Amino acid sequence: MRLLRRRRRTTCRLIRTTPTLDEWTHVTIEEVDKLMAAALNKTCQLDPAPTWLVKDMRGLLAPFVALMFNKSLAASCFPNGFKHAVVRPLLKRSGLDASDLKNYRPVSNLSFLSKLLERTVQNRLQEFLDSNDLMPVSQSAYRRDHSTETAVLKVQNDLMLAADDGQLSALCLLDLTAAFDTVDHELLLLRLERQFGLRGAVLQWFRSYLTGRTFQVVYDGCLSAIVHVLCSVPQGSVLGPRLFIAYTADLADKAAEHGVNFHELSLVRRRHAAVFALSSR
Repeated sequence: MRLLRRRRRTTCRLIRTTPTLDEWTHVTIEEVDKLMAAALNKTCQLDPAPTWLVKDMRGLLAPFVALMFNKSLAASCFPNGFKHAVVRPLLKRSGLDASDLKNYRPVSNLSFLSKLLERTVQNRLQEFLDSNDLMPVSQSAYRRDHSTETAVLKVQNDLMLAADDGQLSALCLLDLTAAFDTVDHELLLLRLERQFGLRGAVLQWFRSYLTGRTFQVVYDGCLSAIVHVLCSVPQGSVLGPRLFIAYTADLADKAAEHGVNFHELSLVRRRHAAVFALSSR
């Protein structure tokens, strides 16, 4: 009787060490002053004063705004007053039937100071991601030197190279409408922690930023009832597009596992497109 000895196969997984970001750097008065000066003169219904006036008085206001921002970052708390948005439905283009709701696109407006605070956080987050090479290579839009034009050129170049090698290519286009509305908060926070290394006060700040958000729809001078947002990244926000990029970053890894060329493109803040190109002999 022959006995067969089974060898125990051991697998070794390579664990990628991710740099961590667990606390925010101090917000300076000079930084706030520059952000105010560079901001657009757009005023939201929620703003107590017009944006142009705030910018003109930034020399007096910048120290107090910087103090408030530092308190927010140190306490890992995004102010509740900044979490409310006013949504205005606008016709997608002139001449459309105004009685058909499908012809409208919602435009979300946030207060000036809330977006200014987001801008300070975005600068710190983007610096951390860029310095540690954590941004998805295949992502275009909302990144420097990565536009819709470069995305089209990249896909076209990949297809031409495959054709030169005698390969057959199949192109798959995935267009997600209202993509930002599908983001699960807990899953997003989990990916920010495990895939991008956000920890401690930084991660808790993002948890505060995402939760407890509300909006109202304004139309013809009338306000709707307050709606509580349970998922999605904030529409019309500064951080929203970057958070969605982080939320979908693992798509590129899944595509690479199957030998598929992948490119991702955020067209506008409510739509997201992914391009898959599969080449084979």
